[in-house]
Amino acid sequence: MILPALLPIIGIIIIGFSLSRLPVSSPAGWLEIERFTYYIFFPSLLVLRLADSRFNWEELTNIAIVAVAALAILTILIVGLREFIANDIASMSSIYQGSIRFNTYIGLAVIDALFGDRGLSTAALCLAVYVPMVNILSVISLSLKGESGPKRVYIIVGSVVSNPLVIACVLGISLSYTNFTLPDLARSLLQILSQPALPLGLLAVGAGIRFISLGEQSWQLAIATVNKLLVLPGLVMLACIVMELNTLLATVLVLLAALPAPPSAYILARQLGGNESLMANIITTQTIAAFLMLPIWIELAGRYL
Repeated sequence: MILPALLPIIGIIIIGFSLSRLPVSSPAGWLEIERFTYYIFFPSLLVLRLADSRFNWEELTNIAIVAVAALAILTILIVGLREFIANDIASMSSIYQGSIRFNTYIGLAVIDALFGDRGLSTAALCLAVYVPMVNILSVISLSLKGESGPKRVYIIVGSVVSNPLVIACVLGISLSYTNFTLPDLARSLLQILSQPALPLGLLAVGAGIRFISLGEQSWQLAIATVNKLLVLPGLVMLACIVMELNTLLATVLVLLAALPAPPSAYILARQLGGNESLMANIITTQTIAAFLMLPIWIELAGRYL
């Protein structure tokens, strides 16, 4: 069930990498694809998914506690060891993104295969908490450079409140909470605009890969991959056990935490001045490594949750 979800992702990344190396390919063209994906296609997809979800609001507190605890511990570890991880903020921000963000599309495919509609509803509830949180943390990590004091605070707040992915999550959750039914025209527009999000995002990831720097980035790639596929899901599983969450909710939370970084992480790094080459390589490395790690976490969740 997991391999069919991952193989098309890797295939499209390879296609993007190959297309970007053709003589007819233009760097300016890929830049425009990234911008449209970041500002239009991904936000449309988030609004549509969240607006259609009907949440069990009583579980939000437990999900938030697990997410905050795991992300806080991982963030403290990364900040505390920053001198051993990277010597520039651009690379640190990409490592941080690669340590906390996850590919929603792989996750939904796996959860659907394992748990069906009930699992998807639970996943939507988790995403309502996770997506805004990791996007805000990612934007903050990309904004901590150059300025200090009140100006730095202004940059962080401005970056967060103007981030299209955060805005999309807030809008989608608001629509769901108020039970507002989108007009047919608005729904049709969002459905059409959301369709290119995954393929164009993955193509952009492939176009941004630069294998020439893989050797130089091996230490940073290893840190981001270990953090994302081992440390974060381990922290989430421990928090779920301590909180005594029900098996389905706990398993979904662990699976989401164990997913590789998404294409939108590369786009965010490119748009806000992160190390996009490192981010693209992190996504590729984690996606390949997820072939091995996701089945292991599914087995562990089945035994202990």
